[in-house]
Amino acid sequence: MAEPQKKFSDTLSILLTGTNTVGAEHLDEASKSAKTMNVPLERALIMLGHTSEHSLRSIMQAQELIKEGKISIDTAVKALRFAKQNHIDLEEAINVLGAVHKKTMTVATIANDLTRLLLDANMINQEQLGRTVSRASEAHMQLGHMLVINRDLSSWMMLSALNAQILVRDGKITKAQAVQALQTVGRRRVTIEQALFELGLFREPSGQTVKIGELCQMSGFLGESDMLECLEIEIVKEKQFGQILLEQGHVTQALLEAAVYLQDLVSNDSLRAYQAAEALRQVRSRQVSVYQAVAELQPPPQLTPPPMPMAELLEKAGLATAEALLSSGGEEEQSSIRLGKKLLGAGIVTEPLLYTTLRCYSMLREGFISNEQAVAILDHAHKNNVSIDDSLVKLGVHVPSRMQWIWT
Repeated sequence: MAEPQKKFSDTLSILLTGTNTVGAEHLDEASKSAKTMNVPLERALIMLGHTSEHSLRSIMQAQELIKEGKISIDTAVKALRFAKQNHIDLEEAINVLGAVHKKTMTVATIANDLTRLLLDANMINQEQLGRTVSRASEAHMQLGHMLVINRDLSSWMMLSALNAQILVRDGKITKAQAVQALQTVGRRRVTIEQALFELGLFREPSGQTVKIGELCQMSGFLGESDMLECLEIEIVKEKQFGQILLEQGHVTQALLEAAVYLQDLVSNDSLRAYQAAEALRQVRSRQVSVYQAVAELQPPPQLTPPPMPMAELLEKAGLATAEALLSSGGEEEQSSIRLGKKLLGAGIVTEPLLYTTLRCYSMLREGFISNEQAVAILDHAHKNNVSIDDSLVKLGVHVPSRMQWIWT
C-alpha cells in the first residue's frame, strides 16, 4: 500500500475506534474484506453491517478536514464525540469545543511514569515504545491509547497498568508491588485488583464511593476505550477527571454537574451507586433534570431494601437450599467469610463457587448492584460455569472491578 493511502486508512481506523463507532474486531474483519473485495474500508464496513452511511458521514467529513490540515486527529475525535452527545453537526461541535473547552494537549514523550511502569513490567519493549511515540506525536494522541490502537497492548492490560499507576500515585502501593501485580495480570489475565488482593498487597477498604468515571461507565455512555484514554490523561496531565470528560467531548457541563450531584448522594448514603447510575442514564437519555430522575427511581430511594444476607443470596441463586444452610449452621451467620468457611467445610459449595459468591456479594454489599442483579449474576455464573466477569458482560452490567475485592 502506498504511504498516503496507508496514512489515510490509519486515520480512518483511529476515528472509528476512538469514537466507538466500530469495535476493533469488526474493524479487523472489514479491513480483510476490503482487501479481498478491493473496496474502500468504509464501504466494507457498510456491506458487513458494522455501521451505516449515516454514522460514517461525519467521520468521513472529519477525515477530510484532517487531510486538509484544518484539524488534528485528536480534535476530530473529540468533536465527533461531542457532536454525537449533543445531536449537533461536526462543524458546530468543532466551534463549541474551540470556544468552551480547554485543549488537552497530548504531547508524546519518550518516558513518563506510565511508560516506565509498562517497560519495567515487561508489558512492552523499547522498540514498541519508540514506534508508538512516532505515531502518537503525529496524531496528537496519548502514548497508551496509541499502544492499544497498535495492538501492542490489549485494553485489558492497559486498564490494569493505568489503575496500578493511580494506586502508586496515591501512595496505596509501591512501584515494585505494581510491577509484581502486573506480571501476575499478564500471566493469568486477571484484573490488577484481583492480582493485588491475591498477593496480599492491597485491598480496597469498605465504604468507597463511586468515582465520576465509574458512574458514567455504569450509566452506559462511557466505553472502555474512552475510560482508558481519560485515565491516561488524568495520570500524564494531572487534570481532574470531570474536566477531562468535558474536554474530550464525552459529557456536557450539565451532565457533568448531574453526575457530581449523584456522586454526592452516594457519598451521603442517600443513594446506592447502581441507583445513581440509573438516574444519570435517565438524565442523558430522556433529557430530564437530575432531581426528576432521582424522584422517579423505582423503588424510591427511601424504600430501597437493604442488601440481602449472603445466605439468602445463595438460596435465591439456587446454590444452596434453606435446609442445607440450616444444617450447616450458616443460616444465621452474619460474616460472609465465616459463612463461606462453614459451607465449604460442609461440602455445600466448592472453593471456586465460594470465590464467585464472595465477589458477587462484595458488589452487592457496597451498593454497586441491586439484590435482583446479584441473584441474576450469581445464578448465571453458576448455571453456565463462567466467571463473574463473563456474567457481568453477558447481562450488560458494568461494575468497577475494585468492588469485587472488599471481603470482611
